[in-house]
Amino acid sequence: MTPLDLTLRPPRSCRAELDGIAYLPRAIDKARAELPGGNLGAYLVLHPGIVTMSGLFYRRMGITPEEFTAAVRDAATEDDVAAWLRPRIDAEKLAKWHRQLLEIRVCDVPSPAKEIMLDNHPGAKGMPDTTYLVDMFDADDAALFAKS
Repeated sequence: MTPLDLTLRPPRSCRAELDGIAYLPRAIDKARAELPGGNLGAYLVLHPGIVTMSGLFYRRMGITPEEFTAAVRDAATEDDVAAWLRPRIDAEKLAKWHRQLLEIRVCDVPSPAKEIMLDNHPGAKGMPDTTYLVDMFDADDAALFAKS
């Protein structure tokens, strides 16, 4: 696949699905941004101080970030990435991933990770503590690109 510049547009929403796998389109966008010629811009994939959504995605899918980036690099299409990933996924872990992704709220993140996360997502400042993380990320993307 070709590199992607995430300074020009945000990655797709965490809620976006491909082959029934939530977050997969966003993960593909971020992996493409890590390819030579791509640009992650303000986006994190992994962070030493917090469990990122990307890190949680890789863990739930039973893959490493390096494996996923290589699969994206070598794929001709997004469907090829889904076809590579699908046999590696445990159905129970996928169901747990979907629940976690859609149900985690800002208030569920323990300190100090919560403060680090909020520092990394300034568009989310002032949102209620009960905001779902996926909504916080969408709001942060919108705020980041509203300035452009």
